[in-house]
Amino acid sequence: MPYKLPLPALARVLAWGALCIGCASVRADDGAPDTSRMSVEEIANLSADSAPAAAAITPARANVLREAALPLGSHKGLADRSAELIAALDARAARLDSMYRFGALITRNGVLPPVITEARDAIEASNDQVRRADAMYKIAVPARFASIAPSWRDYLYVGLRIKAQVDALPFSAMLPKTAAERAYWKQQVELGYRQGRTLADQILETNLARLNRDYTGMLRYSELLNRGMVSEPEVAVAPRIVSGDRTHIDVGDTLYRVTDHGGFVTDPSKWQASVAAPAAGAGK
Repeated sequence: MPYKLPLPALARVLAWGALCIGCASVRADDGAPDTSRMSVEEIANLSADSAPAAAAITPARANVLREAALPLGSHKGLADRSAELIAALDARAARLDSMYRFGALITRNGVLPPVITEARDAIEASNDQVRRADAMYKIAVPARFASIAPSWRDYLYVGLRIKAQVDALPFSAMLPKTAAERAYWKQQVELGYRQGRTLADQILETNLARLNRDYTGMLRYSELLNRGMVSEPEVAVAPRIVSGDRTHIDVGDTLYRVTDHGGFVTDPSKWQASVAAPAAGAGK
């Protein structure tokens, strides 16, 4: 006849089974290997290294490793991606030189034009009023002297890692010592590396937006100047034969000073038509 377990023993077996099932689910949720899909050989070769890297490291130790590994990886990622981006820009240098010709925009007095931004169908609203404009112009950067015309390199290279940065190695106490720590260290370095590369892309994107804003804004100033909608900066010239003191002198010294940065002309009657009217009899 079949053997029957006493009720107390059967209850203990069921409770143990439920406990084991609960343990298995916790290990699966925690990222431990799923033994249901392993062969017996794989199960026999399980070790502490099979557990997630962070599981065998105390929170304090993980924090130490992370603070050392992330910056190292990030600096390396920023440097590597910067080198790639700079190489790509240098390969297009001739085209970029022709696209951004700041030298042609400098006035005869050596003044770099102001940067004027434009917003179409702009709306300004407050609690009790709304103002709508077909076009809204604003001087974002005033006119300024420029002894040397800027170039696209002065914009696009800002923030990128041009020179290699020498990072001091962390103290030995901050380096991994066990297999679990080495795995966690590698994970954090790779994470920082990806973040550094992403940062380089974001820096170039921001620089390009600023370059286009400034160059387009200077071209817009020239257009508005021709239409009489903005005034030209005024420069005062003060020639001096000799200047200096008993320790040094400047011969033939000339002082140039911007006395009026220019601004918008608010009287529409002084504006010029953007397109000249056709001459009488034209087109007949």
